[in-house]
Amino acid sequence: MPFRVEAWIPIGDLGSVNVYAFTDGASTVLVDSGMFSGKSVYTLLKGLRRVGVDPRSVERIVVTHYHVDHLTGAAILCEALGAELMLARGDLELLLRVGVEEYFRGALELLALAGTPREVLEEIKRYSPALRVAEAYSAVAEVGPKPLGEGDSIEMPGHGDYLVLETPGHTPGHIVLVSHGRREVLLGDTVLPDITPHVSLHSIYSDPLGNYLSSLSRIASETAGYLGLPGHGNPVKDVAARARELMRHHVERLEEIVYILSRLAGATAFEVAQRVGWSVAGGWGGLPPLGKYLALGETLSHLRRLEVLGVVERLEVEGKLQWRLAVNPLDAASLLRESFGRSG
Repeated sequence: MPFRVEAWIPIGDLGSVNVYAFTDGASTVLVDSGMFSGKSVYTLLKGLRRVGVDPRSVERIVVTHYHVDHLTGAAILCEALGAELMLARGDLELLLRVGVEEYFRGALELLALAGTPREVLEEIKRYSPALRVAEAYSAVAEVGPKPLGEGDSIEMPGHGDYLVLETPGHTPGHIVLVSHGRREVLLGDTVLPDITPHVSLHSIYSDPLGNYLSSLSRIASETAGYLGLPGHGNPVKDVAARARELMRHHVERLEEIVYILSRLAGATAFEVAQRVGWSVAGGWGGLPPLGKYLALGETLSHLRRLEVLGVVERLEVEGKLQWRLAVNPLDAASLLRESFGRSG
């Protein structure tokens, strides 16, 4: 089992991100890297020394997905240590061809189309870390990351080979790393022990929640009985059980949105999000700006999944996107059960 080091991050209740160090004493590979921040990198380096890993032995950094708390610390580490950087192929394409800043700008445009008031959007822009770390992503691009995709194998010093599985959903190109011999899986943020990984819609033509449910189903079937090493929090002792639990959560959220729409002739994503029972005191009103951004993205991803299933239909009313039920609620429940059966 690799060493786990917690690197500080200034993100909400998370507080830290797990970085895993595989070493044989002479050579070290890190999985994930913390943030483009002096404090984040300092806590990582200090943590490595605490467990007996010399940071100068780091030859490669493998990153599970492009999110700021997992990827951007690598820009500093690679520059300082001369390490090679490897990133999930789908996320690397997003980083280089679209650009993270442009990607999130498109997401904000979608939120506006989905009925989000201007004052809420302005609040989100002020607080969203993705729109304030363009420099960090530019620094990552300058490192020249190499792509990792389905079926690739990475030799981990002292631990043998780990296989790359593509698990899109949390991000378009998210990967996990599996050792069937050791019965371990490095999960990134695909499966977390205590919170539900965020799944957001950034393009009206994509289906990230459908992808995520398929990824969870795959993890549940291919890594049953394996120890899960997540991007945040403590190890997941039963990965398959937690994956199925997350699948049930999303089906319940889909059912909740069907119920909300059954009481309305049609609604924007913003109107639906205001009515969802978010697990914070005060519901929607108790969410901070970043929380509202995440909640709106989640609502959109669930509406899009329902649209793909034929449960709802999307229409444009006075320049805004709305959704309404396309079937009666009983048929909707049947379609969701069938879908869950296929995914799980």
